[in-house]
Amino acid sequence: MKLWRSVMKLPQPLKSCLVAYLIVFVVAFVSIPASAVFSQGKASPVTFWGMGTLGVVVIVLGVMLATNFRGSAGAYVSLLKDYKPMGVDYSKSFLANPKFVRIFGAMFAIVGVWFIVVSTFMASRLS
Repeated sequence: MKLWRSVMKLPQPLKSCLVAYLIVFVVAFVSIPASAVFSQGKASPVTFWGMGTLGVVVIVLGVMLATNFRGSAGAYVSLLKDYKPMGVDYSKSFLANPKFVRIFGAMFAIVGVWFIVVSTFMASRLS
């Protein structure tokens, strides 16, 4: 629950984007095995829509971090320093640097583009 409280302290656009990312990730993650079980081995359109939506949310989050929109990179660094994931203190690490978070955001946006391309390509091949 400490992570949730730390996320709620973030500035508004970053907080909303992280919550949306979590929700879309869970839906996309659950839709893949559900599609395999309930569609007799065929991929469901929900899977492709979920992966495409995940790509859009990842692009928005990545661009927000890469451009440091409203101090989002600094806020993400403070979240990392305060939360201490798995009990590790990253306050002295290169990971707790806004420059690294901005590079991570740019790479995250590229991965989002890849999610959209792959989901569109696979949906067009199966329909």
